[in-house]
Amino acid sequence: MKVYLPLLVFLFYSLASFGQVDTLSRSPYRVYKTYELPASLAVLGTSIFGFRQLDRYASFTTEDITKLNPVHLNAFDRPIAYADPAGFDRAQKRSDQFLNLSIASPLLLMLSKDLRKEALDLLTIYTTAHAVNNLIYFATTFSIRRARPLTYNPAVPLQDKIGYAKSNSFYSGHVSFSTTATFFGAKVLTDYYHLKGWKRAAIFTAAALPPILVGVNRMQAGKHFRTDVLTGFVVGAACGIGVPELHKLRQRTRNLSFRPEWLGTGARGFAVTYTF
Repeated sequence: MKVYLPLLVFLFYSLASFGQVDTLSRSPYRVYKTYELPASLAVLGTSIFGFRQLDRYASFTTEDITKLNPVHLNAFDRPIAYADPAGFDRAQKRSDQFLNLSIASPLLLMLSKDLRKEALDLLTIYTTAHAVNNLIYFATTFSIRRARPLTYNPAVPLQDKIGYAKSNSFYSGHVSFSTTATFFGAKVLTDYYHLKGWKRAAIFTAAALPPILVGVNRMQAGKHFRTDVLTGFVVGAACGIGVPELHKLRQRTRNLSFRPEWLGTGARGFAVTYTF
C-alpha cells in the first residue's frame, strides 16, 4: 500500500494536468443537490444499522456447520475453503487497509483545480453511487444466505465458525465498495478531460488495482469465495460508472421537458418541449 499510493497520486495528477488543455466548458453532470445529497447521506447513515442487523441475521449455529461439506462446493470456489487459517488475521487487516484507501481515493480528484470547483457536485454523485451500491448489497445479502469459506474449512476450530456474520458471503461488500470508489474516480476524470484510448485504459487499469487487492485478501482471510469477489467487482463497477453516467444523461437532456396536457375536448396526454 505504501508503494501504491504515491504511484496513484502521480498517475492521477499527471493525467489531470495533461488533460487541462481540453477541459469542458461546463460540468458534464447535472446534479440535484437539494434532495440528492441529503437522501444519499440518509441511506449511508442508515446502512450502519443495516450492517449490524445483517451480521445478526447471518449467524450460524453448530447445527448449521454440521450440514456443510466442501465437497459440495463448485470446483471454481472450492480451493478457497482450504485457505491457511494462520494468515486470516493479516489478510483481514490488509483488506481493510486497501478498502479505506479506495474509499478515500476520489480525493485525488481535488488535485485538479478544475475539479475542485465542482467539489460539491462530485461529492453528491459520489455519495449517491455508494448509496445505490449499499441498497443493492443489502437487497442481495439479506436474500441470499451463503456460508463463508472459513465455515467449510476443516482447519478452522468450530468456535470460529459459529456466531454472527458467517452466512453473508455473497457477495463481497468490501470489493464492491472499493470498486465503486475507484471506478467513480476514473469515470469522473475521463469524463471531465475527454480522455480516450490508452489514457482511459490506463486510468481504469489503475482503478482496478485496489479492488483486486481487496478481493485477494478477502479470499485469503476466509471471508469470500471467488464468485463473491467477482460479483462484488461487477456490481461496484456498475455503480461507480453507471451513477455518473446517469448524471451525464440528465445534463444532455436538461433542455428536454415533459408535462401532462388536458385538452378542451377531454383528451389527455403528454407534451414534449425542447428549448433551443
